[in-house]
Amino acid sequence: MALGRGSLGVVIALLWSAPLPVLAMSGPPQARLEYSVKANYLVRFAAFVEWPRRSFATGQSPVVICVVGRDPFAGALDRAARAQTAHGRPLAVRRPGGPDEVAGCHILYVGKGGGRMVPAAPRPILLVTDAAVSSERGMIHFVITDERVRFHIDLQAASRSGLSISSRLLNLALSVRGG
Repeated sequence: MALGRGSLGVVIALLWSAPLPVLAMSGPPQARLEYSVKANYLVRFAAFVEWPRRSFATGQSPVVICVVGRDPFAGALDRAARAQTAHGRPLAVRRPGGPDEVAGCHILYVGKGGGRMVPAAPRPILLVTDAAVSSERGMIHFVITDERVRFHIDLQAASRSGLSISSRLLNLALSVRGG
């Protein structure tokens, strides 16, 4: 199912406002819920980011969401991306095995141990990091605040990489650096 821009905003607002019982629960069920929410965010981010045309081989090339390092999603990311589109392009999920394979990614989630896979020079790749994994921040950095999955955005880093982030997504961030 492809979502229109208006319904994507509603979905993101609903995800943002949905309580995540991080403090009330411990163990695997809580982690599954947390990463299910994060997987849905990763999929939704694609509709609110614009990449340079040169980032895609053809007009039909997919928006590729990659996970490097330990994959905490347990299939949730693949399920969330299934049959979704962004900017008229299908979404695809990959798990690159080496730094050379990151070149085809549009969104790069950095799991535990994945830091060595992050390109050193700016590329048009939306780098997403997670406070549950590292304090080092990417362009979007997941955090848990008030028992909810939230995020910070580094607009300067995104701009340096040639990415444009919609003001609608910026409005949902806890903070925007360089905005």
